[in-house]
Amino acid sequence: MAYDDVDQTREIKQLVVSSGGTFTMSGATKTRTGQVYKFPVRVGNPGATATVGYVKSGADTCMLTLAQNATADTYVIHLTGFKCGDIVTSMGIAGQIESGGNAVTIDYELREMTAVATGCTDASLQAGTQIAKSADYLVNDSTDLATPHICGEGEQMYMLITCTTAATTDIELLYVSLTVTEK
Repeated sequence: MAYDDVDQTREIKQLVVSSGGTFTMSGATKTRTGQVYKFPVRVGNPGATATVGYVKSGADTCMLTLAQNATADTYVIHLTGFKCGDIVTSMGIAGQIESGGNAVTIDYELREMTAVATGCTDASLQAGTQIAKSADYLVNDSTDLATPHICGEGEQMYMLITCTTAATTDIELLYVSLTVTEK
């Protein structure tokens, strides 16, 4: 039994150093708060609306771009890797806006599909604060969930991104993120 205690202590030290959040342990329950999961936008798929269309930029980059004159173009990023009981507390998006003095908007929303006997349901968990700019802008925005979301069986979270670009503007996106308390 002493050997298990030594291994758990070693694990605690490694997690505190590497996690960036806090680690607590109560009996067999381990909790890590403030864990940031990053999801590259290139792994997503174009949504239903594509006036201009998103482009997965180049074979040697991880960027997603949207050119000028797009109207509410949508893009979906599937969010995976969570355990039942994990708690999502905030969400974010990162990239860059090239405005050319014209208007650009980025809307991002955390959504969830849930399997039910009558068919899957689709619900919003939290909409992010709209990013609306008419000047160049470093996108590094986040929004706390009004009600933290507890991950469960039969659910699939995704981020829905909706962007509009005017003439001489474009958007480059790198990733979306979720901050999670791991259980």
